[in-house]
Amino acid sequence: MTSLIFILAQLAVVSLVIRGVYLCYFHPLARYPGPFWARFTNLWRFFTFLGGHHHLSEHYLHEKYGRVVRVAPNWLSFSSLQDFDAIYGFNKSVEKGDFFTFGRGPSQREMSIFSTKSNAVHRQKKKKVFGPALSGTKVGKYESVVTKHVAVLLSRLESSRRPADDGIAAVNVAPLMTQFTLDTMLEILFGPALASHPYTDSAAAGDICSQLRKTTKMAWSFSLWPTYGWVMNSRTVSALLRRPFYTKDGIPTGMAGLMAAGHFSIMRDPESIAQSPQPGIVKSWLEVPADDVNRMTQGEILAEAINMVFAGPGSTTAALTAITYQLGLEEGQFWQEKIRQEAAFIGSSTMAAPIPLELQAVIKETMRFRAVFPTAFPRVIQPGAEGIIPSLSSPLPVGTTVSANTYVLGRSRKLWGDDVDEWTPQRWLGDDEHRRQMETKFVAFSKGSRGCIGRDLALLVLARAVMALVQQWQIRSVGQLEGRSWLEMQYDDCWLELKRLDPAW
Repeated sequence: MTSLIFILAQLAVVSLVIRGVYLCYFHPLARYPGPFWARFTNLWRFFTFLGGHHHLSEHYLHEKYGRVVRVAPNWLSFSSLQDFDAIYGFNKSVEKGDFFTFGRGPSQREMSIFSTKSNAVHRQKKKKVFGPALSGTKVGKYESVVTKHVAVLLSRLESSRRPADDGIAAVNVAPLMTQFTLDTMLEILFGPALASHPYTDSAAAGDICSQLRKTTKMAWSFSLWPTYGWVMNSRTVSALLRRPFYTKDGIPTGMAGLMAAGHFSIMRDPESIAQSPQPGIVKSWLEVPADDVNRMTQGEILAEAINMVFAGPGSTTAALTAITYQLGLEEGQFWQEKIRQEAAFIGSSTMAAPIPLELQAVIKETMRFRAVFPTAFPRVIQPGAEGIIPSLSSPLPVGTTVSANTYVLGRSRKLWGDDVDEWTPQRWLGDDEHRRQMETKFVAFSKGSRGCIGRDLALLVLARAVMALVQQWQIRSVGQLEGRSWLEMQYDDCWLELKRLDPAW
């Protein structure tokens, strides 16, 4: 028996050695440079990710090794715009893989548009999700809800100020931005029947802002190390670590409470949403006629609603926090004034309020400079896409994972020039042709058929919040803005001095 165990142990060691030699020297991706441990395992990325600085690590790797980096045994990272377009553009043979199951394995639940692997299925889902609720025309109808929550944000900021003798007070706006974006999204999504105004102030909310941030972080880590994800998603671990908290009346709070309330309102009481006079996303989905091929089932609606809870508020919070911080710096004072002037002009107009070009420039430059999603969304090479990146010396094998990091592209000197490390909104202004060329470089919302479907809504929320802030206060930033990159960039501290402006503004 002892001899058998010894022989089996030897065979295991030999197998590991053979496997290691293959991955290091004979694997189809062995020709590409990268960190030593990336040849054998993805664990190095897992631990780097948990440190919150994965975007800086990936940027460093491309600075060191060049345009193509092997970041895992079967995963290549790219850093050029042409590669980004090839991976995330309209190619039908580069699809999502098991990464987006987030360690759950095969799931019986309805897949959302975000986690759907097949591009063909995604196109079908997009018709159902986007057209009825997220087109430009539909998004415009949510402006009254956005405006209401902007007023709440201003009130919270005012109450958080501790005015000094000179009338200036420093406020940490980061947690308030988180509340604002979540409250806004929940009411636009579910309507007032579920999302009481404002939701994060309700007893049912509990510690929902913190829980949402932790959930997005953990979900991404599960995919970077699937074994860990499988363990953490097991029933035993879930029961131990994810027990919900309850109010004194026995109502679950936090994420568990929101998920339960969303499930009940969509699956059991959709009339409470459909009968509301206020425009909303779920309401728009429910209003699609029963005989329309684009009508979603209640299960599909629930899946898409949950997806938007996770996908929308965090990224919008990151963008809004970074924008206000940049405007508060010395170089941002000029742009504050430009936005005030444009806001005053729009306020005196009877026309629908567009987003001023100067504000668009500030938003886009900030999202380039401080990437909202500073991570890589992997895709998998399918049959027919082996040569999708023609500049490579040989086709990529089917099953190869490929990605391009938005932070890396946003800091590409080749793409943006020698002032890439400077925040320069001016680069986005110019004639129509120049702006069109700049748009081809803008990857913050991704590209192609799987680009962010909530882009118009996010821009509306950002624009209305920023215009309201600079119209009420002169903003000056205090200290440094530092965040950690998990799924989205997360900021814990963003201190601003807020000096109230002359009411004439």
